[in-house]
Amino acid sequence: MSQPSDVLVAAQRLIAILRKVNKLASDVLPEDIEKIVKRHAKIAIGTAFIPIGGLDVVAATANIWTMYISINKALGLNFSDNVMKSIGSAIVSNIIQNLGIMAVIAALKWNPLSWPVSVAILTTSLYALTMVSGWVYLTALANLSQYDDDITLSVKSVLKRKSDISKIFNNHKK
Repeated sequence: MSQPSDVLVAAQRLIAILRKVNKLASDVLPEDIEKIVKRHAKIAIGTAFIPIGGLDVVAATANIWTMYISINKALGLNFSDNVMKSIGSAIVSNIIQNLGIMAVIAALKWNPLSWPVSVAILTTSLYALTMVSGWVYLTALANLSQYDDDITLSVKSVLKRKSDISKIFNNHKK
């Protein structure tokens, strides 16, 4: 039997915490949250086919914002859209900066001969980026109480876990 995904484990932990403090608005299951993250990861694959370098990453980032909003709705959590955009941008830019490959790949799209190669690399990279972004967000939500319910501080704390982020990214890039 295979092990549960990192996203599923993070969702299980988060839902268990929310149930303990009676903050869960519905009968949502960890698998429901994992499905949201995986659905958005599949959407991210499609953004790799946007022919203009850089616009693909913008579309993937917007997809991650909407993923966070979908997670919040499923869990009955309320954060403003501006907070979600800020968090989504911070997570994506931090992960991209740490992995350092997206800008190079996006630049390859400007050359028609290298476009197919860049799309092939981007499809797996954007899928993995979205899965990691889901994990970071779920983990940050689970750790909120340690940061006086400040989601931004909680996200910054999770982003310091660079080896975990790299491992999860590489696991989903296969």
